[in-house]
Amino acid sequence: MMETITTKPVQTSSHTTPMDVFIDIVRILLDNALTWQVEGINEKENSLLIQVSYQPQLTRHRKALENMKSILADYGYYVKGSPNDDAEQNS
Repeated sequence: MMETITTKPVQTSSHTTPMDVFIDIVRILLDNALTWQVEGINEKENSLLIQVSYQPQLTRHRKALENMKSILADYGYYVKGSPNDDAEQNS
């Protein structure tokens, strides 16, 4: 039996996505049937601004967004380092 699509409240959020993790993010979006589009391209930072539409009442969508945000946060931490790194270097 196929799931029926009913009109449910949809929210959108935008995420700056470095090209280094773009495929990982798109895989999450596609695997979870999330609607998304590229809002902008930042060539200097080698990143895209992606707008994601999701239904907050669906656990699957919430978990997909959490997973996406986690990857983006981990990548930011990896690239920029810990906030404590600067303090340690300056002391």
